[in-house]
Amino acid sequence: MATLRCTVAIPTRELFSGEIHYASVPGAEGGYGVLPGHEMLVSADKQGVLTLWLDEAGNDRRRFLLYEGAAQVYRDTLTVLGRFGTDLDTLDVEEVKEKAEALRQQIEDLEGQDTEQARVALENCQNHMAWYDLQLKVASEAAQ
Repeated sequence: MATLRCTVAIPTRELFSGEIHYASVPGAEGGYGVLPGHEMLVSADKQGVLTLWLDEAGNDRRRFLLYEGAAQVYRDTLTVLGRFGTDLDTLDVEEVKEKAEALRQQIEDLEGQDTEQARVALENCQNHMAWYDLQLKVASEAAQ
C-alpha cells in the first residue's frame, strides 16, 4: 500500500518525520483522516491527539498531544504544526506536574503586578498553564 510523508513539529523542534499509512488529525471543525492520495488541504487544528499509523495493519502507532495549530496536505505530504506538542508515549507526568506547580507560583506573583510587561507575561504563563493542564488531563484519562 502507498504511504505518505509526514512531519509533526512545534516552534522549538520536530516531533516526528517519516512515512505513514494513515493519520487521524484533531481538526478545528472536527477530526479527520488522511490517507495517501488525499486532496490538498489546509486546516486549523484544535487541541487533541494526533494519531499516526506507521504500518498498514495499524499495529504500529505514534500518538502526539497537540495544543492548537494547523495542518497541510500537499502532494502526499502531511505537515502538522502545533503551538505546543509532545509525544504521548514519552510523556513524563511527574515532570509536567513539577512545571505546572512552578508556573502556578509564577502566575500568582504576576497577578499582583499592574504593568504592561506583567500583563503580557501573565498571559503567556496562562497559555502554558493550559498546555500543562491538558497534558495532565490526557495522561489521567489514558491511565484509566
